[in-house]
Amino acid sequence: MLGSPVLRQVARPVDPDTEGLLVKDVVADLERIQEEEEGLGLAAPQIGEGLRIFLLESSSLPVLCGHRIFVNPVLSPSGPPCRREEGCLSVPGVFEDVIRPSHLLVTALDADLVPFEMALDGMAARVAQHENDHLDGILFVDRLGSLRRRLLRGRLAEISRGAGEARECRT
Repeated sequence: MLGSPVLRQVARPVDPDTEGLLVKDVVADLERIQEEEEGLGLAAPQIGEGLRIFLLESSSLPVLCGHRIFVNPVLSPSGPPCRREEGCLSVPGVFEDVIRPSHLLVTALDADLVPFEMALDGMAARVAQHENDHLDGILFVDRLGSLRRRLLRGRLAEISRGAGEARECRT
């Protein structure tokens, strides 16, 4: 949730030689939470794990051809910029237009830490870029113009305060 420090940190790469079990644990958590929240994607920092892993919902994005898990992804965006509304589970209730490149080449490891590469466009490219931003400590609201961010400042502060109160209740 907005206000969680891990959302503003650059996630560290996974070491495929030593962290296979950790990846499986994080992937299981991502899948469970993704199913509960019914979003299009989810990144490890959103569940408190500062690792370079994200999940895309393949049932909503059939172009993924079964690839759901992206470990240590490297994105190469291309194509004309496209404006489209985005929201985020970490910033509940906020939906804003964001401009992103329309095409993307992704190189990553899958859940079994096997390398793959795929080209994405449309919604799949947008969601992959959104989730990858989480790995770099960037939220979609950071991609808005300064005026729009200023207009949202109060709402974002309210969401951050709510997240802080929820963390205090759990400790």
